Amino acid sequence: MHRFYITTEAISANEATITGQDAKHLATVLRLKTGDRVELVDGKGIRATAEIRTVTPQIASLAIIEKSEDRSESPVHITIAQGMLKDKKMDMLIRHLTELGICEWQPFFSSRSIPKPDAKRLKTRMERWNRISREALKQCGRSMVPVIGEPLQLMDLLARGAEFDERIAFWENATTPIGGVQNKNLESVKRIIVLIGPEGGFSEEEIETAKKNGFGSYSLGPRILRAETASITSAALVQHLFGDLGNNNP
Repeated sequence: MHRFYITTEAISANEATITGQDAKHLATVLRLKTGDRVELVDGKGIRATAEIRTVTPQIASLAIIEKSEDRSESPVHITIAQGMLKDKKMDMLIRHLTELGICEWQPFFSSRSIPKPDAKRLKTRMERWNRISREALKQCGRSMVPVIGEPLQLMDLLARGAEFDERIAFWENATTPIGGVQNKNLESVKRIIVLIGPEGGFSEEEIETAKKNGFGSYSLGPRILRAETASITSAALVQHLFGDLGNNNP
């Protein structure tokens, strides 16, 4: 069944509408017609089966057959905080991290980040990241779009630490394996933030500041990973330890 992302405002108890490029794709590429059924997700946890009533390249009207809360979301809220990388790397990351079930993606600037783009370019990048996450959501079977935060300075990000039950900073010079967190009461951990540095990694001063803000410094193993590899690996590890990729998978 074909899946479409739809805003909450465009879906009600009994009907929904699809407009814009999605309507054009539905009508002219997929060639769906009256009576065909599709799946709708609103990006906030609602999944619905709907039947097409009328369809044109401009708008499709649908009747809601069944609506339910989605069960494909992780039981824990994972925020991946990523030091800013070059454009294509960040685009790739948001797609894969959406597939891995993160709830929030927070880019940040640190001492070794790439130069900060101007406001116009940054706005364009954020619009692209949101578009990519919605596309990934449709592909991977999720129903909730990750929140993408406006890029922060690292120190401002560290000040948010109190919002989370578990604070993790992966650093290439750390020696403590991430498996050590298994000694904690995992059931009490519901909100997790993970720091991943830019291409040049974190400075010792930045890691020390993170520790003062409650972050544990952990290793991703004996090999030096690219920043984008570290980000994807960390999301998978955290989902395994706390979420639904390991023993916590129902």
